[in-house]
Amino acid sequence: MAAKKKTPRKTSATATEIRKREAEAARLEAGGRRQVLSIILFAIAAFLLFVVLIEGQNIWAKLHKFLFGVFGVCVYFWPILLGYIAVLCALNSYTGRIANKVWQSGVLIALVGAAIDVFSNHGEKVKFIEHLAGAYANGMMSKGGGVLGGLIGYPLFLLFGKIGAGITICILIFVFFMIITGTTLLSLFLLIAKPVKKIKKRREEMAEHDLEMQASTFIKPAVGARFNIDIPIDGEEEKNFQEPVAKNSLTDKKKQLINTYRELQQEEKVAIEKSALKPKQKDGRDLKEPSVKAIIREKFESESQPDSGFENQQVGSGITVDSTYADYRYPPLSLLAEPKPEKSKNISEEMEATATRLVDTLRSFGVETRVIDISRGPAVTRYELQPSVGVKISKITNLADDIALNLATAGVRIEAPIPNKPAVGIEVPNKYTKVVNVREIIDTEQFRSMRSKLAVALGKDIAGNPVVADIAKMPHGLIAGATGSGKSVCINSIIISLLYKATPDDVKLLLIDPKVVELGIYNGIPHLLVPVVTNPRKASGALGWAVSEMEKRYKLFAENNVRDLKGYNKLAEKNEELTKMPHIVIIIDELADLMMTAPNEVEDSICRLAQKARAAGMHLIVATQRPSVDVITGLIKANIPTRIAFAVSSQVDSRTILDMGGAEKLLGKGDMLFYPVGSIKPKRVQGCFVSDEEVEAVVNYIKDNGASEYNQDVMIEIERQAAKEEAAKTGIETEEESDPMLVKAIECVVEAGQASTSLLQRRLRLGYARAARIMDEMEQRGIIGPYEGSKPRQILITKEQLIEMKAGNEI
Repeated sequence: MAAKKKTPRKTSATATEIRKREAEAARLEAGGRRQVLSIILFAIAAFLLFVVLIEGQNIWAKLHKFLFGVFGVCVYFWPILLGYIAVLCALNSYTGRIANKVWQSGVLIALVGAAIDVFSNHGEKVKFIEHLAGAYANGMMSKGGGVLGGLIGYPLFLLFGKIGAGITICILIFVFFMIITGTTLLSLFLLIAKPVKKIKKRREEMAEHDLEMQASTFIKPAVGARFNIDIPIDGEEEKNFQEPVAKNSLTDKKKQLINTYRELQQEEKVAIEKSALKPKQKDGRDLKEPSVKAIIREKFESESQPDSGFENQQVGSGITVDSTYADYRYPPLSLLAEPKPEKSKNISEEMEATATRLVDTLRSFGVETRVIDISRGPAVTRYELQPSVGVKISKITNLADDIALNLATAGVRIEAPIPNKPAVGIEVPNKYTKVVNVREIIDTEQFRSMRSKLAVALGKDIAGNPVVADIAKMPHGLIAGATGSGKSVCINSIIISLLYKATPDDVKLLLIDPKVVELGIYNGIPHLLVPVVTNPRKASGALGWAVSEMEKRYKLFAENNVRDLKGYNKLAEKNEELTKMPHIVIIIDELADLMMTAPNEVEDSICRLAQKARAAGMHLIVATQRPSVDVITGLIKANIPTRIAFAVSSQVDSRTILDMGGAEKLLGKGDMLFYPVGSIKPKRVQGCFVSDEEVEAVVNYIKDNGASEYNQDVMIEIERQAAKEEAAKTGIETEEESDPMLVKAIECVVEAGQASTSLLQRRLRLGYARAARIMDEMEQRGIIGPYEGSKPRQILITKEQLIEMKAGNEI
């Protein structure tokens, strides 16, 4: 029996493939037809555009007039709509029939023409044919909506009137516009809501800005940028690293990179977490992990802070007078220069390349690391490297010069380890340094939200975040660095910050400037107790007065059972018999010059103030360009906890300022190490810059809006303290060298209200030589002022003070 011959059966899969191929061929054919149609439509649109714009001659001119007669001014829409449909065809953005789009466009143009015809009708009712003839004639003169507009608009005008016809046509135009563009109501509402929200937000900001400008407040959110890069070491195997936890921030310019790398970042994070669970080999290494390319992770770091700042609160007054500056006007922000945009380009690529070179350089010396975070500041960028297990930190710090060589930079500073992070920070100078204007810091939420009237703007940290300090918490500061490193600019920024933050009733300034030219520009502002002190002898007397004022305040606190200035001022608000007292900030621009003229007196006064003046509301800011042990003595360092170090020439000077090295690696031009009280390590900050023009503008504004009233009692007391210290220095105030007639001579000049040699000769019947010696002794004791030619000398003490001196056996 013959076997049956098996016939192969066509499978359903074969039929499916055939149908797919046929569908693909049909799709390609349809796509080709649509492309041809798009070209034709584009050509027609271009032709109509030229016909509409150019009158031409012969048939061209007749066609030009005919189109205008039919469509009127709406003929300009035809090239635009046909071009739009052609683009939709070319991009395959519209899958329906193209003819539908064309007739919808025609209806839309006709409706626009009808709207023009209705709104241009002044109420004349004529025959329908006459109206169409007039519409055609006006259309040929590029007026009205043409015959087509009159054909639709005039009947509606006769039926509904002008207003009703206009509303009807506008609704139809809206409907056909939505159909042609394919816009839904939801997308339309969202599109409208975006600019409305922006306008609303802008108005709120402007209203808030106007209100705060009246109270001398300024609003602009600060932006600081940090970049987080994770670059694993290439190779077959990688060592086991701990997963770091770091906070990151973002600049607006880099915001688009998040969307690009977010998915890759998530995949990398999952891969790292999975790799931590893999079994390890006997040598402790992980099994092979997939190599992930370096990515940049950026995100915003926004902190909501309470709204306060430049509230016009009366917190204090002069030394012994009531509030006289209630109408003090804060200087406007417009007096300060606006920040300039950063020059550098391709920041992300530059940082990624530098990070890769860092890892490769350390690997070449046998140090396995990876970059876990990058913080970019105005002047330097810090690359945070996490060493693998078993790597000593000292091995990385010893390679500072080799790293600088491989990166082709002037030098690097290594922070090992970074506080609260399992990483080592390598700070590399930026190719372009961005100037930090003082306006960038004053105009931030951090500065505005500080309720303290002693808030000062310092600059931006390594991540580009504003750095604002509170002098009340310092409570005293030492600023030191080489010439030209930025000390005077830092002092100016501190003073400008106080002028923007506090009224003369809140804070009084005592400026000591032995260099004469640095702080003299501030003479005349109402915040000054006395004119800027430039004489070294008077400077020593000013510090002596500060000590005396401190003791008086403590005595007053004890009498009223309060502990500090804040408690006393609260009590003064309830008790009308008490007068509020302001904070006093004493700024010395050059300590070295004072230490040369009167080292013992200056050091004693500074130490006494630094030890006790905080609770009395008095604070010291001392600056010097000679950070040596004979200027910054051990006693001064021990009592001034907050330090600011600018660039110095040697590590010895850095240790004198900070008790550690690091300042010798700074770049200058405002690059500083800020070491606040209570901090583990100093923080690197790019100091804010304020130009002489800005200082002059702010000072002139304050002078124009408030006259200065120097405290005459303080000026007299400073003269007296200076003379007293000079007398103590020369040793003239000893009882053996004092003239027996000295007490009577003092009583004589105090009662007379003036002092002269001839007066003593007449009243006490003395000879000229003896009377002159008594005059010199009274000057040295601070009883009378210096010689002023033919004028009588000024009396520096009162009758009450004379009685106190007698009771205390001071004379």
